[in-house]
Amino acid sequence: MPEVDKVLVFDIWGDYAHFRKGFTTTSPLTYPFPTRTALAGIVAAILGLRRDEYYRLFGVGNSLFALKISNPIKKKVIVQNLIDTKTGFYLWDNKGQRTQIPYEYLKNPKYRVYVWLGNGKTIELRELIERHQCVYNIYLGIAGCLANFDYVGVFGVESKNTYGAPVDISSVIKSSEDFEYVPEEGKVYGRIRIPGYMELHNEKRRVHKFIDVIYEENGKPIKINRGKYYEIKDLNVNVSFL
Repeated sequence: MPEVDKVLVFDIWGDYAHFRKGFTTTSPLTYPFPTRTALAGIVAAILGLRRDEYYRLFGVGNSLFALKISNPIKKKVIVQNLIDTKTGFYLWDNKGQRTQIPYEYLKNPKYRVYVWLGNGKTIELRELIERHQCVYNIYLGIAGCLANFDYVGVFGVESKNTYGAPVDISSVIKSSEDFEYVPEEGKVYGRIRIPGYMELHNEKRRVHKFIDVIYEENGKPIKINRGKYYEIKDLNVNVSFL
């Protein structure tokens, strides 16, 4: 974990989102929130970094992400017509080669992102988000799910440890032996494995590290009684970096 004293905070939201689970084929399912690799792609689009050229920037030790679920997770299945472009790109010219596929979407998703980048990229990212600018259009998972974003600020960060005293964490948390969370009545918890880091192998993209994550479906804080966390000063919230 790199030493960090400040993080950039911004909100991102849209009408729909679809962060596809790679192991689903005929009926694509979505992760309940953007994976770490998806967050890296969103930031890369804002900065104007080209495809397959930014994995080192978002590698271990070069970047930190934390994510807060701002709107409750709601899923909706929408049946879409997919056409076989090999037989014709347009509907009237593809000889009827189309298939109806049910897609799982997130409805009205909104998230708060906490990010730190090495190599001075945090400053460049701040300047763009503060002016509400991006080099490439950003979207939530797939191109049809366009996203909006809003600058929140740059805030100081302090690394802390619970030392046995319960602490509320506002973000999703990494599930590991270092963390112990306390289930509370009235909260709905989920546990999922998400892609964490990408790399190029034989000129092809592949995930080289996955992360196990615990989250609360309505965005409520998760109480932990053991583990390292980070206090975001001035915002008075605690987060766990993925």
